[in-house]
Amino acid sequence: MSALAATTHALTKDGGPAEGMDNRFLLSSIAFLRSKQLSGGAPARIARDGHKPTYIAVLEVLADTVSWTRE
Repeated sequence: MSALAATTHALTKDGGPAEGMDNRFLLSSIAFLRSKQLSGGAPARIARDGHKPTYIAVLEVLADTVSWTRE
């Protein structure tokens, strides 16, 4: 199991809206949309430290700095 999968996060908690196989898909979907925002010039909500927008987007989602709702 990777370090990313071993961490407990709101997107991957048991009993949450994103149970089971949907966790990685939901994470990647939200990170993809946030990455598009960052590439378009949106300010990052965490320190960039020279990383690309895609990586920053994943870190922002895991840090729970990106709000989202299920429609």
